[in-house]
Amino acid sequence: MLKHKLSNFFMQGLVIGLITLALSFNAQGAEDPWLHLEKASQAARKLSYKGIFLYQNSQDIRSIEITHLNNGEEEFARMVSLDGQPREALSRGNNMMVFNSNKENVIIQERQGQSLFPAILPPDIESVKAIYTLRFANQERISGREAQIVYLEPKDQFRYLYKLWLDKEFGLILKMSILDHQQKMIEQASFNQIGLFSGQDLNWFKPDVDIHKKYIMNEVPENKASLEKYCTIANLPAGYKEVSHVTRTMGAKSQLVHHWVFSDGLSFVSLFVNPIPKDQKSRIGETRVGSSHVHARVMNGNQIMVVGTVPQATIQKISNSIQDMKAH
Repeated sequence: MLKHKLSNFFMQGLVIGLITLALSFNAQGAEDPWLHLEKASQAARKLSYKGIFLYQNSQDIRSIEITHLNNGEEEFARMVSLDGQPREALSRGNNMMVFNSNKENVIIQERQGQSLFPAILPPDIESVKAIYTLRFANQERISGREAQIVYLEPKDQFRYLYKLWLDKEFGLILKMSILDHQQKMIEQASFNQIGLFSGQDLNWFKPDVDIHKKYIMNEVPENKASLEKYCTIANLPAGYKEVSHVTRTMGAKSQLVHHWVFSDGLSFVSLFVNPIPKDQKSRIGETRVGSSHVHARVMNGNQIMVVGTVPQATIQKISNSIQDMKAH
């Protein structure tokens, strides 16, 4: 009798153990792996951190210091180039001021906020899910911290592969590589120093002022809204959407330039369209500047220029997406 009870006791324990193990595996399997990307996206915007990262674009290599603070209501960031000519940027929310220094002056430019490292992921990653697959790889130490390597692999030929190193504790992207279809590095950014901080002090949120130089505000040409439909854009590469469209007067002759920006959530492409003045030579062909492809063509007397750090096929398809161009 005792032997039978002991047998039942151990059998029940084994069954309970197997059920617990199975539930554990099911819980792990049920976890959405994309939550790691969502955590990384939020970490870059909600954490307060300071560090130095190395940015490489083609042959250009620079060290950049970044300080980022979120006070619960707004984001503040200061980025300072530590190599070459003095250059820094201050951003508050979506507004950014860039200070470029030369021998005599400091040129100040106002820009809209961009997706800068480590905040390269969109706030909502749903759009990324449709056009990339997510794959986990090994773990590695970056800047003294344990990181999980993940790959965002494109589902078509219109985008590059992203390799990300995510901080295992906080999710912050510690390193990023953009690779082409031959696994060749296009761009890379990697922290070699990084640390979190607390507090709401904003004394650091100001540029280093050189009293020996004149500060000049480079006024951005006024955007002009036009109810006139200049052209139709259709058949964009899958996943790409228009995120902005402005029309500005530029140059000494107040030339109208139409500027669109398209994005798939990770990469950004600019499209410029302007009537070609009679005394201006048009541009036709393809080239590469650093990590960006450039495609130029003419349509109905208009210059079309597409620029972006994306595959050449993407540039061409966006250029060819223009239809019903107004004749000039």
